Amino acid sequence: MKIGICASDHTPESLVANRFARAPYFAVYNSETLDFAFFNNTAKDEGSGAGGKAVKVLGDLKVDIVLVPELGPKAIDALNAFEIKSYQYKQGKTVREALYEYFEKKLPEMLDASVKGKH
Repeated sequence: MKIGICASDHTPESLVANRFARAPYFAVYNSETLDFAFFNNTAKDEGSGAGGKAVKVLGDLKVDIVLVPELGPKAIDALNAFEIKSYQYKQGKTVREALYEYFEKKLPEMLDASVKGKH
């Protein structure tokens, strides 16, 4: 299983990002190899449609689950289309701490948008 996490930098000790589609990086944790890989979020600079493009980046990385701060309605729809489940973390955690909280079943699954879309 691969878990994507919105990250502010490219290490497991980095703080989680405070936005999904505008996160600077996506950390991808592979539960089979127990390794992290970090990828630049190429959707972050888009003028519009960043949420859908960020989901496509995660889909191309074969992510099964994503840990996020918030999601808008278009991002939720795109995640559903890619069959990627999403769970919400709280700010102020590191990437590693958010991952641990997911495995400890402390993060709520996001079934609906937590913010209104920007457009």
